[in-house]
Amino acid sequence: MLSEAALALEVRINDDSGSIMDSVKLIASDMDGTLLNGKGELDPAFFPLFRELELRGIRFAAASGRQYDGLLRTFAPVADRMLFIAENGAYAAAGRKEWLLLDMDHETVAGLIAGIRRIEGTCIVLAGRDSAYIEDKQPEFVREARKYYTRCQEVGDLLDVRGDKLLKIAVYDFLGAGENSYPRLKHLEHGFQVAVSGEKWMDISRKGANKGAALELIQRKLGVSPEETMVFGDQMNDAPMMWQARFSYAMANAVPEIRSMAAFEAPSNEENGVMQVLGKMLDAHFPQERAGNCRKPRF
Repeated sequence: MLSEAALALEVRINDDSGSIMDSVKLIASDMDGTLLNGKGELDPAFFPLFRELELRGIRFAAASGRQYDGLLRTFAPVADRMLFIAENGAYAAAGRKEWLLLDMDHETVAGLIAGIRRIEGTCIVLAGRDSAYIEDKQPEFVREARKYYTRCQEVGDLLDVRGDKLLKIAVYDFLGAGENSYPRLKHLEHGFQVAVSGEKWMDISRKGANKGAALELIQRKLGVSPEETMVFGDQMNDAPMMWQARFSYAMANAVPEIRSMAAFEAPSNEENGVMQVLGKMLDAHFPQERAGNCRKPRF
């Protein structure tokens, strides 16, 4: 049985007859809770859909709190032709070409780590350009950290990490990020980018390092406007992207704040909501053209 969001999508697609696709030149999608299912898996059907979008000159960006290396692996068959926003906007790339890197100095990071260590129930991932670093060895935390950070090193003390560009501090909160660590770290927002990125995750990065700012940079480089941009998201770290796109979609499983700010709603990630929206729009606007060879974009 189709969900309420899926049924609404059927009506909307039939009503607009694919007119949205006349405008869209850039699509940016969050990963966890959005493009990926609850197991963190990407449906293999994404790849032919990506090629159909590419054929029509529509660019696709994966926008995530995940590590760039992990995104490259997830999208390996088409990675050289994709756009990436990683580490919640502290890093962006076109294929394997770096477009943006916003790092923090070691002294600043050391001060943040000292404060986080005083919060009960938390563990820290220090995210660098070359690798992520962890010092806690609690099995649940290590398992979760390695899920999102494919390049991850265990160290004795995070303060001893040297020789890497430090992009972000990710806080894993056993007691819930929104209830425990975020209220205690919210005061940092005047000087840093602070965002809840999942039920147990929150991120701290340099001021201005967010998905929306990274998306704006990509738009400038491609000559694409917010009026020509579509985004999908589910958590508060996706909010800056919503402000940067005319066609903003909240997943049916999104937090209430994102659902209230988005222009549209997509079926849940477990229903493959992103691919449902894109597939139905392509069907409505290009009913006779759902196959063909792809042109490779130039960066």
